[in-house]
Amino acid sequence: MDVSLREIEDEAGLWALLAVAVADATPEETMPPFEGPPGWTEEKQEFFLGFFLPVVASDGTAAFAITVDGEIAGFIRLKRMAQRDADMTGGTAETGMWLGRSFRGKGVGTAAFDALLAEAAKRGYRRVVADTMPQNVAALGVLRHGRARTREEDGKIYAEIAIGPGYAAELDK
Repeated sequence: MDVSLREIEDEAGLWALLAVAVADATPEETMPPFEGPPGWTEEKQEFFLGFFLPVVASDGTAAFAITVDGEIAGFIRLKRMAQRDADMTGGTAETGMWLGRSFRGKGVGTAAFDALLAEAAKRGYRRVVADTMPQNVAALGVLRHGRARTREEDGKIYAEIAIGPGYAAELDK
């Protein structure tokens, strides 16, 4: 199984991602809450595109389709954070991801996260942060695999992964 990241650079890439979301995930699993009837209504599909288009267009965010053997399986992002490290470098990025149901439980999320951390190291980031809910066992497993330090606050889990220039090479071992 070959898991890789393919940068989404335009609206065509978002349409392909939306097709996977509609076929293999719920709206709640892929984007912020949107009022309305359950399922992928036309309005929710428009909201999905409207939500993700600025993400793709942002200079500070790298948006990726997670692929498995060339097939789109989900989404992961690397967003530059405004906060500064102690030495005043802008070395922190935030991430989030979702996977289609048919790709869950097979190590795809872990492999995608490893690829994202390697990408973060190549781009000069020193830390990657994420947050999730305590009941999201799969996300917590991925974060632990990535050696995240976690803390719980106000019903959420916050994670931080320290990375360095050699992190990408370390993952290849």
